[in-house]
Amino acid sequence: MVEINDSLLLEFLEGKADDAATAEIERWYDASEANRRHLERLYFVLFTGDRLAAAQHANPERGWQALRRRIEAEERKRRMNRISATMRYAAIFLVGVLLSAALLYRPERSDNRTCLVETEDRCCTIHLSDSSTVRLMPHSRLRYAADFGAERRVSLAGAAFFDIRKNAASPFTVATRQGAEVVVRGTKFNMKAYRDCSDIETLLVEGKVDFHAGNRTVTLEPGQKVSYNPAQKSIAVRTVNIEEELNSNQRSFQYVRLAQIAHSLSAYYHCTIDFRDDGLGMIPFTGTLDFDMPLRHILEILTISTDTRFSRSGDRILIYR
Repeated sequence: MVEINDSLLLEFLEGKADDAATAEIERWYDASEANRRHLERLYFVLFTGDRLAAAQHANPERGWQALRRRIEAEERKRRMNRISATMRYAAIFLVGVLLSAALLYRPERSDNRTCLVETEDRCCTIHLSDSSTVRLMPHSRLRYAADFGAERRVSLAGAAFFDIRKNAASPFTVATRQGAEVVVRGTKFNMKAYRDCSDIETLLVEGKVDFHAGNRTVTLEPGQKVSYNPAQKSIAVRTVNIEEELNSNQRSFQYVRLAQIAHSLSAYYHCTIDFRDDGLGMIPFTGTLDFDMPLRHILEILTISTDTRFSRSGDRILIYR
């Protein structure tokens, strides 16, 4: 029998445990609520806050994803019977769904020159007048000119992947909050500029981009990611795995109020989050949240790090002390 201790659990979270140890840890995890909370707290220590820097060479997400797949397997089996019954009716509604999607993502003309697209739960591909394309992520907003003139310029709030058509005579600019912007001539890059996040991030996939913030300019090479914190006026550049970054749904927060984070969680997870005391919403949170995780785990991280608690009844969550 394998002895379960923190060293072994860390190996599991880093994806280094062998098959026998992994199976034993899964049985240990299912055995009690105390075990589950212990592993989640250990994951939290690795994944967020000040300890993240100390664990920069670890890969806790690999082990965590494996555990999540194991835990959710039984739930998927139960759902399959319901899904199979639903599938035979899908064709009936296909035409209506397509028409609704076209209306949902149709650009809203705010005036004769400017278009505004806002997404809710799904992505949207936008074709610009210069033949560039933008893959706008859920809960994001893009403002752009219906017909570009001498200047190609768009404004982003949220996240998007840009595939920009090359035009040496006309740079393409993506503006975000706090005056940060990316200037390119022809390239592929991903950008995150959520209103509630501390950092504005740009990941370069192909070509070359100039990232401007304040009086500083950083030129990126493919595979590099820049993170800009407007509050601290700090810029950090590092080399990353492009595929992992593009598939990541993580958001970084630094001294962001719980009420602001709760607003984003409510929209993303379709729930209502209330505070027993309004003062609790003013508590600052610093850390990284993975929006691909189940809501329960997000709430565990938030409440552990802010010394609060939560209760849940259906889609209603109450945060209290």
